[in-house]
Amino acid sequence: MNKLSSLFTFKKLLIAAFLLRLILLIYGEFQDAYFTVKYTDIDYVVFTDAARYITQGKSPYLRETYRYTPILAMILTPNVYLFKSFGKCLFAAADLLVGYLIHRILVLRGMPSKSALKYDALYLLNPMVANISTRGNAESLLGVMVLGTLYLILTRRHFLWGCALFGLSVHFKIYPVIYAVPLLVLLDENYGDPFESYPLILRKYQYVRFRLLHLLDSREDEDSFKKTVRAIIQFFSPLRIVFGVASATVFFVLTGLMYQQYGNEFMHNTYLYHVTREDHRHNFSIWFYQMYLGMENTSPWMGLLAFVPQLALVVLIGVAFGKDIFFACFVQTFLFVTFNKVITSQYFMWYICLFPLVLPSSKINFQWKGLVLLIAWAAGQGLWLNFAYQLEFLGQNTFLQLWMAGVIFFVINCWIVVEFILNHQYEHMYGQSARIRWVWGTGDPGSKRR
Repeated sequence: MNKLSSLFTFKKLLIAAFLLRLILLIYGEFQDAYFTVKYTDIDYVVFTDAARYITQGKSPYLRETYRYTPILAMILTPNVYLFKSFGKCLFAAADLLVGYLIHRILVLRGMPSKSALKYDALYLLNPMVANISTRGNAESLLGVMVLGTLYLILTRRHFLWGCALFGLSVHFKIYPVIYAVPLLVLLDENYGDPFESYPLILRKYQYVRFRLLHLLDSREDEDSFKKTVRAIIQFFSPLRIVFGVASATVFFVLTGLMYQQYGNEFMHNTYLYHVTREDHRHNFSIWFYQMYLGMENTSPWMGLLAFVPQLALVVLIGVAFGKDIFFACFVQTFLFVTFNKVITSQYFMWYICLFPLVLPSSKINFQWKGLVLLIAWAAGQGLWLNFAYQLEFLGQNTFLQLWMAGVIFFVINCWIVVEFILNHQYEHMYGQSARIRWVWGTGDPGSKRR
């Protein structure tokens, strides 16, 4: 890895990443044409069929198993009009954009560009990432939205665009809503003011807010009610209100437009289906076997039992690590996926794009413990995939073994996230001057670690 910076510039790294994806795209066409087992993901076929219905003025939900916003099908209409692999090329290009955002964020936080290359390469030259995108999976688009949101809000110069992109990401796939918790924690007085001046209504609100806080502070009596009221007033700062209103507006406008066009089938397939989804065949989750056994009569309590610890953990992590926004989002996503009722390989993309942004702050020795963790993570998947192959392709009854492999993978993931939390060097995103702290550089006055 250390030799990477001497061999590559970031431009050369992008070219290498582009060539990797180009080779996979070409090979994918060959495998689809001459092999029984296709390279193209079945989801991509679903996307294309839904896009075809869009071009005919029909609902994309006429395509069975299309469970996404109609916007995705609209984006992929060139699959029908131009060439069938347009979407794969788009997803591969989004991969490169994610890599660019990773590089920009690392440099923004003080890392020299050449030093950042080895972390960029963990994503850009990752064969798993390249494979998933070139097979036609759309998760890289979501990666652009999530990292784009964090980058725009981090820099403060395009705060409203960051809010809008966050609203779009939640509309696109509901899970990014978990990032609202650390983002709200981040947007306190130390964040600084991204606006030269507030609009009049916000200036009036800020004046009333300061007066109320001053009134509470001037009173000598101190009780729990007064503390609660002060905490509530302090929390609802103008920035947090702008973030909430702007993000919610984009989300509800897009969702409203899609609902007006496609009605209840949009709401069910895009959102409600994923809440009640039960996949008993392609699922890494520890809840897999229970769903298989209860296919005919699944208790609603099981869904609640699965959701409560998942929600509690992501909220707790968001509050505890919100000032270190990238680590908070990484651990939230890792836990959200680990505890989810349904886990498929593309879900790993949700946190892999955040991994290079937290790795520099980890005290884990990646030549020893880190390597063991990586091998355990890969081996857990390999064990599961072995039994999945026996079930799907050989017709063997391996449901119990598949569940046991899922339990082992769950334990491995819990071990990994505990190691990351225990070995993380906590870094505040902003200093007292509301400047982005250089946590990996030496040339900035705010580079010293707290």
